[in-house]
Amino acid sequence: PFDAVTLGEWFESQGKLEIVDGGAYLIELASTTPSAANVVAYAEIVVEHAGRRRLIEAGTDIVSAGFNADGRELSELLTDAGNRIAELQPAQRGGLQRAGDSLKAWYESWGAKYGSGTKMTGMPTPWHDFNEVTRGLQPATLYLLAARPSMGKSVAGLNLALFCAMRGKTAGLFSLEMSMNDCHDRNIASLARVPHEFVTSPTEFGDDDYSAKMAPAIRDLMKAPLYIDDTPSLSIRQFEARARRMHQRKPLDILVIDHIHDFKIDPKLARFEYGAIAQKAKDLGKEWGIPVVALAQLNRNVTGRTERRPMLSDLRESGELEQKADVIIFLHREDYYDTPDQKTHLQGVVEMHFAKGRNIQAGARINLKNSFDQMRLDDWEGPLPQFVQEEKKGGKSAGYFSKKF
Repeated sequence: PFDAVTLGEWFESQGKLEIVDGGAYLIELASTTPSAANVVAYAEIVVEHAGRRRLIEAGTDIVSAGFNADGRELSELLTDAGNRIAELQPAQRGGLQRAGDSLKAWYESWGAKYGSGTKMTGMPTPWHDFNEVTRGLQPATLYLLAARPSMGKSVAGLNLALFCAMRGKTAGLFSLEMSMNDCHDRNIASLARVPHEFVTSPTEFGDDDYSAKMAPAIRDLMKAPLYIDDTPSLSIRQFEARARRMHQRKPLDILVIDHIHDFKIDPKLARFEYGAIAQKAKDLGKEWGIPVVALAQLNRNVTGRTERRPMLSDLRESGELEQKADVIIFLHREDYYDTPDQKTHLQGVVEMHFAKGRNIQAGARINLKNSFDQMRLDDWEGPLPQFVQEEKKGGKSAGYFSKKF
């Protein structure tokens, strides 16, 4: 073997000990040469200095971009700078691991669930039947809530974010469709249970004690950890940079996006762009261990069918979104399609259909109450309205859609 002792003996036997300064040089080599036993520590030193070098390069590029913007706006420069810094964060650990090494932690988690006295394993939502189907919003899961316009998806998204924030959970809401004031109008109406019309167009003569109800709701909302970004037409890079900045300041417990189809994309690559947005939202949810709820539009195919309940193929650019989402939920209102001559008996009913999902009752349908006058979706209480038959003259009967509950 090669070490200071054996080499010293060899040089001495050859009469060449003076070459290595009487053996002193061999001792110096032995004390300063890295050992394979410490290779991980040495590698960490290399990584540390490489990271510092990349930070210097990123800083230099950011400074250069500030002096020479090449026609780019400040917001774009800031987004690029944020992305460059975010990319320097240490990569997540991964790779194959022995299953038994993590089994103890899994069992401790399972035991905590067993002793909790409830089936809820995720974050509760405002709706009892929703919680029964999903056992709450699960961490590291992307929920896609999709519907045609005016079905209530924005109401549902705001209700979720507000419900969590009022319970002390840090909720992040990207509202690409509505302004900050629009969100405030809806949240105050929902929280105070007052007409949304009064909140948006208040008059002294129309105040039926509504302003008194709004005061405590405003105070509660001011203290709630609800964070809203109402910038329209965000790019995927801007969305990621802003979400990361927020999470660094105050870790998020839930992220709501209203909605995917309002992002700025290249129309020629719409299918892939929407898929990339969904994938980025899913990646953030997995990285931070939080649920992400993304709202989405349906295409117009549903309006031309007799059966208007949505299907997976009705998702705009459905292939990518269907693949990326962990859970897909459709909202549907039969009374939306009412005509003066024909009205459904399901007045005020908002149906949620769980079309796809792991560890949930896939295919389940629950019913909520349309309280859109207060910008709310509430639990449906009691049986659904029933279809009845109207007797025509001459003894013949014809079906009609009753307005009655």
